[in-house]
Amino acid sequence: MVITLALGFAMLQPQTKLAPLVCPMTGEEVSMSAGTIDYAGTRFVTCCAGCPEEFKKDPAKALKGTALKGKTFGEFLFDPISNARITEKAAKASTDYKGIRYFFATPEEKKTFDMTPAKFTKAPAKEVLFCSVAGHPIKNYASAGGFVDISGTRFYTCCGNCLAKLKADNTLASKAPADQIKKPAAMDAPKQ
Repeated sequence: MVITLALGFAMLQPQTKLAPLVCPMTGEEVSMSAGTIDYAGTRFVTCCAGCPEEFKKDPAKALKGTALKGKTFGEFLFDPISNARITEKAAKASTDYKGIRYFFATPEEKKTFDMTPAKFTKAPAKEVLFCSVAGHPIKNYASAGGFVDISGTRFYTCCGNCLAKLKADNTLASKAPADQIKKPAAMDAPKQ
C-alpha cells in the first residue's frame, strides 16, 4: 500500500522536459542527426549533410553564431562538479547554461552548479587526450573517464581511478607528452 501510494505520488510530480537540441550551424531543431561531433568535451548534433564538415572547420566560430542565441545546441559529456564522465541516462539532474546541457550525478551537484555556473564552465584553451596517470592516449572524449584542469590545460583521464589520482596529485599531469598538449579539435563522435 505504501509503495503504491509513493509511486502514485511520484507520477504526479511534474516531469522536466528538456529543451530540444539544435544544430550548431543553423540553429534549427535536430529531429534526425546528419552527424554527431564532439568538441572540447561537448557533443553536438547536426541537421543536414553539409553541417558536420562545416562545423569541424571552425567550431569556435560556429558556436558564436547568432542563430544559437537562447537555444540549447550541445551536451557536455562530463559532470561539471565531479569532472567524471556521465551520460543522460545515468544523470539525476540537468541544467542548460549558455547553450550547453550539463548532466549531474546528484541533485545536490546541480544546486551547487546553478549557484555559480560560470565557475564550472570555463574551459582552458588547451587539452590533453592522454591519460598521464596510466600513460596512454585516450581515443576520444567519450572514452575518457574524466578530466582535471591544471594550469590552463584540461587533462583527460582514462577512468575514474586515474581521475581520483590526478585530482589528488596534480604533478602526475607532467607525465603527459608535450606533443599531446593541443587546442581542442572537433572529431566525429563514436557510434553508439
